[in-house]
This record gives sequence, C-alpha cells and structure tokens, in this order.
Amino acid sequence: MQAPGLTCPRALPAGAAPRLAVASRSLHTPRPRPLIQPPASSRPAPGLVRRREGRQQHQHLEPPHATPEQQQPASSSEATTALTGYPWHSDEWKEEYRRHLRVTFDFGRWRTHRSSGRYLRHMASLLRANTLQGVAQPLAYVISVSLGVAAYHAAAAAGVLPLWPCLKLAANAPFGLTSFALSLLLVFRTNSSYARWDEARKMWGQIVNRSRDFVRQGLGYIPPHQSELQSMLCRWTVAYSRSLMCHLREGESLAAELKDVLLPDELEGLLGASNRPNYCCQVLTEVVREAQLPSASPSNTTDSTAAVPAGAAYRMDENLTVFEDVLGGCERLLKTPIPLAYTRHTSRFMMIWLTLLPWSLWDTCGLLMIPVTAMVAFLLLGIEEIGVSIEEPFSILPLEGICATIEGNVREMVNTYSARQARRRQQHQNNGNGKGNGALIPSDLLKRHGGNRSSNAVPAGLYVPGPSAAAAAQ
Repeated sequence: MQAPGLTCPRALPAGAAPRLAVASRSLHTPRPRPLIQPPASSRPAPGLVRRREGRQQHQHLEPPHATPEQQQPASSSEATTALTGYPWHSDEWKEEYRRHLRVTFDFGRWRTHRSSGRYLRHMASLLRANTLQGVAQPLAYVISVSLGVAAYHAAAAAGVLPLWPCLKLAANAPFGLTSFALSLLLVFRTNSSYARWDEARKMWGQIVNRSRDFVRQGLGYIPPHQSELQSMLCRWTVAYSRSLMCHLREGESLAAELKDVLLPDELEGLLGASNRPNYCCQVLTEVVREAQLPSASPSNTTDSTAAVPAGAAYRMDENLTVFEDVLGGCERLLKTPIPLAYTRHTSRFMMIWLTLLPWSLWDTCGLLMIPVTAMVAFLLLGIEEIGVSIEEPFSILPLEGICATIEGNVREMVNTYSARQARRRQQHQNNGNGKGNGALIPSDLLKRHGGNRSSNAVPAGLYVPGPSAAAAAQ
C-alpha cells in the first residue's frame, strides 16, 4: 500500500513507497537538540561530528585540522602487510593493490611528483612497481621464449640441431609491416581508457560542486521554521555521495558508511532499496517539494534580485537532475567496457609480436637478445597493462576522500548557518521580540514522515534548530 501523499512511479517494486516513507521519518522531533555539543562534554558528538574509525584502514587523517584533501593513504608497511596473503604475481594481489592507488594529492605530494629526483626515484623502485608485477606472467613467457631461441641457436652452432634459415626470414618479415599497427592499437587503447578515467573523475567533481550548491540553496531558501527539512536535505546529500561510492564498488558496506549520518529508520529504508543512489535522489525530491520555498513577487518591481529566490525550486531540482545524470554516467562506465574485440586483439597481436621478436634480434644482439627482448616486452606490456587498469576507474579513484570533502563542506555550511541564525535570534530577543514563529509543517507531511522517534536522536552534526526551538531553550 502506497504511503499517503507520496508520489511513486509505477516502475518501483512492491513496498518501495512505504520504505521511502519510513526512511524519511525525520520531520517531527519531540525535543530539539543544539547543533554543536558543549565543548566540556567528553562524549563523542553524534551524527556528522563523530569521526569515523572503521573507515581508516587504507587512509588516515593528518593532524586535527587537516582537510579531506590532506588525507594520506596507509603506509607502505601496512600496505605490504595487507598483501602478504597473495603471491605478488597473482590476480588477487593486483586487485587488492588497487585499494592502495586511491591517493589524494596535496601540496607536498605535488612537490614530490614534479621534483627533479623523480627519475632516479622511479628507477630505484622499478622492481617494486605494480606495473611490473601486473605483467609478470606474460613477461615470464617472453623471457622463456628468448631463452629457448638462444638455446636453439647455441645447439645449431654446435651442430646438434639443424639451422633453419626460414625461421629467421619468417620472423623478420612481419616487423616492418606490423609495428605501426601495434603502435596504433596501443595508443587507441590507452587514450580510450584515460578518457573513461577522466570522465569518471569529472563526474565526481560535479557531485562535489552540485552538493555544495544544493546545500547552500537549501539552507538559504528553505525557511528557518522548516529546520527539519534543512536537516534532512543535508543528511541525504551526504548519503547520496556515499551511496554512489558503494554502488560502484565491490565489497563496500553502506551501513558502515552511513551509520553516523542517517537515522536508523532512514538507513533501514535506504538499505532496502535496489538502487540506493536513486533512492537518495527521490528522498531529496520529496524534501524540495515539501519546502516552503520563496515564490515570485510581482508587486516588487524595484528589487532587481527579487526573482532569484523565486527560482530556488527550479535550480534545486536542476541539481538533483545532475545527480541523476552522474548516476547514469557512472553506471554506463561500470557496465560497458571498451569493446572487447579491441582488448582481445591487442593482447593477441602483442603476444605474437613479442614471440617472434627474439628470432629477429638474435643475429644482431646474440645473447644480449634476452635482456633486450625482456626490456621491450616490459615497456609494451606495461603500456597495455596501464590501459586495462584504468579502464574501470572507480576502484582506483579516491572516492573516500571526495565523499569526505562533501561531508566536511556540508558540516561547515551547517555550522556557519546555525551560528548566523543564532546571532539573528539573539538580536531579535534583544529588541524585545522573543516570540517564536512555531513549526509550520504540513500535517500530511507529518503523517508520511513523522512518528515517535524517542530512540532515534537527530544527528547533531546536521541538525538545524528552528527559531522556536532556540526560544524554548532560552
């Protein structure tokens, strides 16, 4: 049975509308709570003020006032400890190592990145490079072929085996005709993979920008007496980014990500949805629809900015449309790789080419053919390995840092807004008008989202107290 007043599309599965009503049950609280906990309390503040402990397995925060951009990955010793359970050349090792590529750059990392000593530093770490470990198996095959070719020519020179000149001719002929084709395939493969990585990063940059804009509009245009709607908007904006991160990765726990952000009943409803980022957008749409946003004022013809608040609903809905577009774009990248024919043909082409390479280099290099072939194989296989590794970008992008940036920005805007509202209320009381406006919330909204939440405290980090609450606290 559909919740009263909640509009849900017919495509939603059975029970989706009641779950949405339960998850959004945060518009009635019997006792308002302050935004910032008293500093004398040693008890950790609830909601977004509480620091995440379980999230810091692969990255930790710098000293107390570090921004999300200053977060650093785990140390190399911790990374090595996490990888010791797998052989260094195995696919399991490669997949686990991708977690340690989620690096967010700060000023210090940029200085190291462009330093003049990077050449020696990169050469010194060659044997520990993840690219070398990623191509270890095909590289071992090419070196084995090189050793076999050297052994054959040594046996032929000793008269043990006959020397077949046709092998040399068959190996030399294809290189002049196919080298340019292999180069084109590698360039296309790498450029296409980088374009996918770059598109994913730009879409997540859009999420950061639109989240800031959406929360700014919500705090600025939703009236103060609808503080519960403001709180819901802030919480579910943070929930959207973390839900999308877990939606795009394997093995992430959304319950652990949002247990300190959403209320228990909200989290329960979200976990029951099949497409959780889309569920967040649906809840945010409900918030915007129920907010008493400013309307146009035709009588005000002297104020040139009067039309700006009147378009708040349109602009906020436009931000939600961008959220949906980003969700669809990320799902497209995740579910649709570069056409498999390109990947397969490039791999076959390269392995055939590298198999014939030792036969072509023997007359010129002799026994030096073995290290020369190994070096050429490493360079070419490394290019192809990099293209494959960045083709699926979400498991290597630092999405945790991006989500932490969004959460930190929302928390800062809420704190700034709350402090400004407190100053206004204090000035209002100093003028002798200390009466509050009352909580003007539609009754049908209370039926859909209200309820007794005596055991579900509103997260203080995203709770915006209304004027009546502050007056009662005085």
